[in-house]
Amino acid sequence: MSLLTQDSIDGCFFCNSRTQLHPCDYCENIQSCEKHLHIHRPSNTCLPIIILFQEGVGRCVVAARDILAGEMVIEDKAAMIGPACRERVCLECLAPISEDTRCHSCGLPLCCEGPRHHLECQIMKGWKVGSNLSLYLAVCIIRGLAVDGETQELVDGLMDHLDERRSDDGEDDWDW
Repeated sequence: MSLLTQDSIDGCFFCNSRTQLHPCDYCENIQSCEKHLHIHRPSNTCLPIIILFQEGVGRCVVAARDILAGEMVIEDKAAMIGPACRERVCLECLAPISEDTRCHSCGLPLCCEGPRHHLECQIMKGWKVGSNLSLYLAVCIIRGLAVDGETQELVDGLMDHLDERRSDDGEDDWDW
């Protein structure tokens, strides 16, 4: 199997843009637009992958070189972190907490301070919160709508499989 290199790929390893491309100064296995070079080399190691678009499948991760056993292949961060609706947890650290542990400003479950809870606290201050775990859905929606532009662009690039779900012949392929 031949490896994919910058000679065989025309565009940015991540978005396939063909403008203002720069080869990686460290590995020379990929070329990248200015915007995505930091994704290829998130720390001191070049990731051994490129992303290709394949019709009917969407974006695919493909090896750009031989990958060593135990080598980091992808480094990623969550687009948004939010609680599940299964148990009462702190909206900041997601640790289980008791019914009486809540934010003094908005009344939502909270045991510690941090950057995540600030926005929903401001928005939900006047709500009658109670202990309804379904309010966690509102928290997730608020956090999802508040992601930065770059994160939103990455989320928008995900394939939704909407056509497959709409043409479903009644089978529960999408049921969890």
